Amino acid sequence: MSYTIHEVAEKMGISTYSIRYYHEHGMLPFVQRDENNNRVFEDSDLEWLNIIVCLRATGMSVARIKHYLALAQDGDETVPERYEMMKEQQAQTLQEIKDLQQHLATINFKVDHYAALMENHEPDSFIPSDLQRKTAVSH
Repeated sequence: MSYTIHEVAEKMGISTYSIRYYHEHGMLPFVQRDENNNRVFEDSDLEWLNIIVCLRATGMSVARIKHYLALAQDGDETVPERYEMMKEQQAQTLQEIKDLQQHLATINFKVDHYAALMENHEPDSFIPSDLQRKTAVSH
């Protein structure tokens, strides 16, 4: 199936600007152009774009994504290097999840704190040093 850049943007939830950027920087090497010079995307292009969007969302740099995509085009002999790149990104993403879970614990503590204040009609006597003690105990 073929898609216009606008259809792809809507389907992928990203801007047409981002898609053009990725294409102009060689990250979507198989995208064709129609007789009016408009980009025409196939399902396989959307798969490449999905990988790009996923890796960008995990914080991988454009340069590293370009390197990864170049390796993918180079064939099976690059599988070990691609594997290592994905393992590194996996570790980084897992650390980010851990960090976010810690942030969420702090936010949950504050939500519970304020809910209790409102429910009991009490003033806020929270002391910031209590936060570390209370969240450390709950872990």
